[in-house]
Amino acid sequence: MQVIARRYAPAVFALAMFSSAALIFVLQPLFTRLTTPLLGGSPAVWNASMAFFQAALLLGYLYAHLLARLKDLRVQAGLHALVLALAALALPLRVSGFFGPPNYEHPALWLLGVLAVSVGAPFAAASATAPLLQAWYSRSGRADSHDPYYLYAASNLGSLVGLLAYPVLVEPLLGTKGQSAAWQAGYALVTVLIIGAAVIAVLAKGRSAGPAEEKAVSPSPGLKKRLYWLGAAAVPAALVPGVTLHISANVGSAPLFWVVPLALYLVTFILAFSRRAERLAPVARSVYPYAVFFLAGAYLLHGQWLPIILANLYGFFISALLCHLALARSRPAADRLTEFYLFVSLGGVLGGSAAALLAPLVFNNVYEYPLALAAAALFLPRVEEKLPRLAFYSAAAAAAMGLLMVLLRWVEPGSALVVLTGRIGHYPLVLTGLGTCLAAVFLNRARPGRLAGLLLVFFLIFFLKEDRAGRVITQERGFFGILRTREIYDPADRKVSILRILSHFNVVHGAQLTRPGLTRQPLTYYNPRTALGEAMLVGLSTGEPGRVALIGLGAGASACLLRPKDQLTVFEIDPAVVRLAARPGGDFTYMSECQPGARIVLGDARLKIADEPDGAFDLIVVDAFSSDAIPAHLLTREALQLYLRKTSDRGIVVLHLSNSSLALISEAARVARDIGAPALYRESVAFNHPYASYFGALSAGAMIVVKSPAVLAKLPLSAMQEWSFVEAPPGRAWSDDYVNIPRALWKNLAGEDYRLEKL
Repeated sequence: MQVIARRYAPAVFALAMFSSAALIFVLQPLFTRLTTPLLGGSPAVWNASMAFFQAALLLGYLYAHLLARLKDLRVQAGLHALVLALAALALPLRVSGFFGPPNYEHPALWLLGVLAVSVGAPFAAASATAPLLQAWYSRSGRADSHDPYYLYAASNLGSLVGLLAYPVLVEPLLGTKGQSAAWQAGYALVTVLIIGAAVIAVLAKGRSAGPAEEKAVSPSPGLKKRLYWLGAAAVPAALVPGVTLHISANVGSAPLFWVVPLALYLVTFILAFSRRAERLAPVARSVYPYAVFFLAGAYLLHGQWLPIILANLYGFFISALLCHLALARSRPAADRLTEFYLFVSLGGVLGGSAAALLAPLVFNNVYEYPLALAAAALFLPRVEEKLPRLAFYSAAAAAAMGLLMVLLRWVEPGSALVVLTGRIGHYPLVLTGLGTCLAAVFLNRARPGRLAGLLLVFFLIFFLKEDRAGRVITQERGFFGILRTREIYDPADRKVSILRILSHFNVVHGAQLTRPGLTRQPLTYYNPRTALGEAMLVGLSTGEPGRVALIGLGAGASACLLRPKDQLTVFEIDPAVVRLAARPGGDFTYMSECQPGARIVLGDARLKIADEPDGAFDLIVVDAFSSDAIPAHLLTREALQLYLRKTSDRGIVVLHLSNSSLALISEAARVARDIGAPALYRESVAFNHPYASYFGALSAGAMIVVKSPAVLAKLPLSAMQEWSFVEAPPGRAWSDDYVNIPRALWKNLAGEDYRLEKL
């Protein structure tokens, strides 16, 4: 039996590790998909969930480390089987109601509590598989048992397959209930495989380890080596939330955008711990400066989401690979492997938690991402410099440019330094500084410490440049994103403000003129002549007073499209937006001037509007955006049915579909088609305002959806000459069980295929 057990041990152990890794990594997007709609589709849901799963992974590794210290393999196997069985009591997967409804004032704490109660036990129990099975394999008596690290590749491959399977196969093919049932079945299968691996380990080696194998015999790694493990694991773990947030801010929050960065992170692990990893180190070192160049260039692009995403993923991948190669080079002998994985996991928890949970409390912008990118440079292997003098002078020039930008940020506008540099021009000066930094990066690629400093100088110049584009009077960062209010000056007098602009991440969400007599003029998407503004006026034209529900507050400009007798209810999930746009002392006064008696309901609109009476509103405007797009759960079949149920006999639903990355017109048309609701669409072009320039009216796309043709007949169709009936293209409509983000991305690039028929 011993010979047979040793023969089949590699296959069984690899299969068990592959399956358990796939199981726990498919769980991450699966369960986050269940919780994201409860918190408004915020990208922070995934980042906070990632921090939790890393902590649960650490707990699993600690448990494996302690369990592997037991002498008898049979005792280890029996205890682990018991732990797996007890953890299964938390199944099937569901969002626990133990902590009550979502807490929008402290959403991260609520989410972490829900994750702990709902999936913490099965995830931690299954995550112990990789280090525990490698420890068992090292005691199997096989010729290769002294180096079980190659099994880590099977574990990482399983993680990658499970992660990618979710958006490609699991989410499109199974509803949420089917996903939960499938995961429960997978958990049972993995439990059987783990028990099978334990039986083989016992048969291959015997009941217990020999005296020489009970304790580690290799030298202790020491504090310095352990800290190195922590750092090399923490930096790429901190990069994952940073790049995910960067992508989500430009495109939207969905499993596809969560999965890709984490999948690349796992690929770097697989490559770094492969048997030919030493060949990758020179390649990674040589391409690193180019990765930095493309990533830095992406920071200067606006509105071009595809090159921004590709450049960030490239820079992230190479940076994470360098860290993991350094980690793999420093790994200890097999008798120290559970300790090694424990420190690697601890580093992942520290890095991921710092970026996902601590950074939003400390920073008012995504500064942790550049900091982590700079820290990754420290793990470059140091080589001989070819042009040491030129490298030094280039670094000094870059540092001088950084110092100059800092001085320009703080000195008075009329000072001699400002006057002197003003002759050059602000943007030529910024481009010179950024270019000097990038040139210095190439010349100093052999000096990791200096290279890290140069990256910090580059991002310092970039963020200072951003601050000088007008005056930032408010910048807040919370669970639901980064809000920034920027004042634009009168060109004739820089002390006089003429315009305030509200941005969420880098996307404009409203603007207001500040000159007396002009403050009630709706701007950007809400100008009365845009498609969105006209759609709202159409909804109000069917009767007075109009009962209006606004999903998403923004700067509050929509309030000034309403009449004094109209009744406004606003559903807004972000308390910071409410403070800025609807409370005394806020940055915008649309609400206080035009609808001071408006009712504001804090929370996710899907959950909160469901509590309103049916037929309560004559006009529902879906204008909630997470950065550039409507959160997907607000645009599903069930969501639109809910909105229509809340409209009166003359009521309409207006969907604001403006965005630059997703083909939402086709998706909204499919949803309307499936529920049999007539839909009209119009897209308006941007035009300038005498006092607000191009913020006067931004290009906007709006869709009007009604319950029936009878409601449509009540609208002033004769005056809506630019509106058209929209015919949906073929394809399955979005629902709470099915959201096809890849299709929306592709159709945005290739061109939408809906049809319009003039009224």
